[in-house]
Amino acid sequence: MNQQPFDQGIPLLTEVLLGPEVAPAMPAEPAVELPPDVVQPDWDAIEERLTQRILHQVQGKIDHLLEERIAHVLQTALQNALIGMRGALREDLQQSLEQIVAHAVSHELGHLHPPAQ
Repeated sequence: MNQQPFDQGIPLLTEVLLGPEVAPAMPAEPAVELPPDVVQPDWDAIEERLTQRILHQVQGKIDHLLEERIAHVLQTALQNALIGMRGALREDLQQSLEQIVAHAVSHELGHLHPPAQ
């Protein structure tokens, strides 16, 4: 059977924690005291390390999503700016061409029809 690859995006608690032996539940009996040589885990430290690890993983994903979103927004803004610039440039070019052509036609007509003396 083929085993699925490990998903790196899912955080796992990889520390082995020592805890009290679990005794079968006995109704109406007092809780069993642990022997003094059993070390209780530092749950606050474990919680802090786990929180930091998960925040680090989530931050990496958020950074990637932000980069994608910013790239998309910039691409859209640049496309819109280029569309607007294209219209303005086309209008300026049209006016320049009209002036050049009008000047050239006037110049050629001046050579074809010299002024009467």
